[in-house]
Amino acid sequence: MLAISLIFAGLFTYTQQNGFHFTSPFHSSPLKEDAQVDFWCPLAPIPGPPSDGLKDSRELTGSDIRQRQVERLSAAVNVSTQSFEDSGDVETDTRWRVFDELHEVLRKLFPLVHENLHVEKVNKYGILYTWKGSTVELKPILFMAHQDVVPSGPAEKWTYAPFQAHYDGQFVWGRGASDCKNNLIGLLSTAEELLRQRWTPKRTIILAFGFDEEIGGERGAKHIAQHLEKILGKDSLAMVHDEGGMGFQEMGDMVYALPAIAEKGFVDIVLHVKVKGGHSSRPPPHTGIGIASEIVVELEKHPFVPRLTASNPLMNLLQCQVRYSPREVEDWLPDALASKWDEVTIGKDLARSRGPDVRFAMQTSQAVTIFNGGEKDNQLPDSANITINYRIAPHDSVDKIRRSVLDVISPIAKQHDLSIEELELDSQGSLLLSTRDDLEPSPVSPTADSNAVWKLFGGTIRSVFEDVESFKGKTIVAVGDIMLGNTDTVHYWNLTRNIYRFSPARAGTRINVHTIDERIDMDAHLEGMRLYYELMRNFDILEDKNLS
Repeated sequence: MLAISLIFAGLFTYTQQNGFHFTSPFHSSPLKEDAQVDFWCPLAPIPGPPSDGLKDSRELTGSDIRQRQVERLSAAVNVSTQSFEDSGDVETDTRWRVFDELHEVLRKLFPLVHENLHVEKVNKYGILYTWKGSTVELKPILFMAHQDVVPSGPAEKWTYAPFQAHYDGQFVWGRGASDCKNNLIGLLSTAEELLRQRWTPKRTIILAFGFDEEIGGERGAKHIAQHLEKILGKDSLAMVHDEGGMGFQEMGDMVYALPAIAEKGFVDIVLHVKVKGGHSSRPPPHTGIGIASEIVVELEKHPFVPRLTASNPLMNLLQCQVRYSPREVEDWLPDALASKWDEVTIGKDLARSRGPDVRFAMQTSQAVTIFNGGEKDNQLPDSANITINYRIAPHDSVDKIRRSVLDVISPIAKQHDLSIEELELDSQGSLLLSTRDDLEPSPVSPTADSNAVWKLFGGTIRSVFEDVESFKGKTIVAVGDIMLGNTDTVHYWNLTRNIYRFSPARAGTRINVHTIDERIDMDAHLEGMRLYYELMRNFDILEDKNLS
């Protein structure tokens, strides 16, 4: 049958000449007979092992290496590199100085990296490691992590002190153990190991570590990206890999790897209601707080709706699930996708059946997060302020959100005889609308079968994780997802369209990120090292003439 042969046609591996050969039999799973479904979601081929003479990546999971990695990760966690919302300039705010301590720890832990790679400090605390490849014509690949961590909160609430790493035989506990010193130490350890084996890449490898990702990356990743664009130019990288994604999702005998290929945008809209004050003994029908409350109620009556567009990464994930896990999906979903139901109809149906995580992959979220007004119980407030946070879906924009808010609040302003002003900064006015901290949704990175970078990236995920004990006998399907939050990659959009955000961790291995008792399973840490190890080697197979 043509459909079955096409499935097996996806089970190739790369050879060193970018040819293909079969590797292993497909793990059986019922497939839809529909011809259109059979063309959805081709499996990324598993790369054949490079003929570089290096040790197998499975050797990186031994007990001696595990103990070494526990010690390395613990040493990094012990340095309290917290970033704060009110952090100042690196030259004046002394709280940044702790990053000098971390840099010294890294220098001692990874002597080969610091002896053999070109090391640059960018804006004092950003670190850029460049491992020059032997073939300078090949576009570099870049791996990212960040050095900073979110504040720990009260230490007494932790089982173990947040900056005194503890290993319990399975997990390393401490602030930053999962986010993101796990990735930082894993990348540097991988480079150290490859240097120990005297390996030299053909393709230049860059490691870029910002230091303020948790507060937006304006001092760290932004400066690093600008520096790289200045020396390398736009669209100069073959791939950028960073933290993120949704890990793995098991459905029957299939496992979906979910690197994020896009991020939602965001904007804060601030509404400032200004009215006449006075004594509370002679109030008007509606005070400033009353009018502001009416605005909030009306906004919450008009949420954005979920919309499944063709360009949303969720579309490809659903197609993959329909093809490879037809018994696990909604009965109506195959027909809905194949017949191209109305975007809003299918969006609403999916939101009902799959809950808020899927809803907000398709829908711009709206949340009133700050509301204040009034100073004294017998004084009419002359102003009230509302802040509404929006996380913008790929099909929306900052301007569309602003116009939508105006449409909702204009009738209220007219009812209360208020004029509306739109300004970027505070000003006089009866109802002032301003925006701040805005970011458009990210570009969507390619996952088409024709994109050689994605194919190699997805195939490498398969090669590593189909070998992991808990996934043995299952097939990994690499498929893009969308992140509701943002990473340092927002500063790298000019450098490549191939941006993949993937913290390679199975369910239950990264616990309590951003909260009390954060910890990482060392199995996940070592599996991440395996992925970095294979990616660095496999990209030496890929020739730039095959990039798309």
